[in-house]
Amino acid sequence: MKIINVLIEDRIKEKILNKHNIKALEIKEVILNKPFILKTRSNRYMAIGYYQRFVTIIFEMVKNTAFIITAYPSSEAQKRLHKDKK
Repeated sequence: MKIINVLIEDRIKEKILNKHNIKALEIKEVILNKPFILKTRSNRYMAIGYYQRFVTIIFEMVKNTAFIITAYPSSEAQKRLHKDKK
């Protein structure tokens, strides 16, 4: 999967920042720097990556663009999964 663009709606940015204290820069850095990606349901994916801390991101793909749904600090299980699969 090749991700060229990352799009985050303003309301999603605000929600993620207020609820999980994750900035848009963190999301973009994780997504664009080869995270561990799993297909979840429908057209959604989960990316687990590291940029100053582990972050898990849920997104949808349209062509080469990732549309961010949500992001949150990774759980211990997600961190282990990332380390085991990388």
